[in-house]
Amino acid sequence: MRFVLASESARRVDLLRAAGYDFEARRSGFPEVTLDDPKETAETNARGKALAVGETFDGVVLAADTVVYLPGGPAAGQVLGQASGGREVRRMLRSLRGRPHEVHSGVAVAQGGSTLVSSAVTRVRMRDVEDGEVESYVRLGEGVGKAGGYAIQGRAGAFIEWIGGDYTNVVGLPLAMTGRMLARFGIPRP
Repeated sequence: MRFVLASESARRVDLLRAAGYDFEARRSGFPEVTLDDPKETAETNARGKALAVGETFDGVVLAADTVVYLPGGPAAGQVLGQASGGREVRRMLRSLRGRPHEVHSGVAVAQGGSTLVSSAVTRVRMRDVEDGEVESYVRLGEGVGKAGGYAIQGRAGAFIEWIGGDYTNVVGLPLAMTGRMLARFGIPRP
């Protein structure tokens, strides 16, 4: 059974295809929000994306949103969404280096008038990345469009010392949780 992924994120598309799901990807057009609470931010955005696509599609819609959160220390309580350019990648990496942070993903599955929303959190520690490494990563361009300004599945994987929780959540979609949610809407696990 096919469904629609309310995202054109290459990471989410790759994760779902690698897991064996058959789906179509569509841009949601939902204007994302940033709230004080990372869980609420991710869940609100996921719900909004699912409902936006659900207005034009009759079947099952899956949507997700991922943010990075700095829980303590300098810049404490800061929610980091997608880096819009090199300057933001630089700022985000400098605030994350040498510190633990949390990656929050909200996932929503909707069909008709029914919507299920859940979230996952993974704790991550980035090593104390040197300024030269930050500048090389900024020039690479890989962190643009990524929550927290980095892609763990790419070159920034070398910056990560430790992760506690679901790795696929840090990539952008917690697959185990998503599979359980889709199954509740009749989308079988591959």
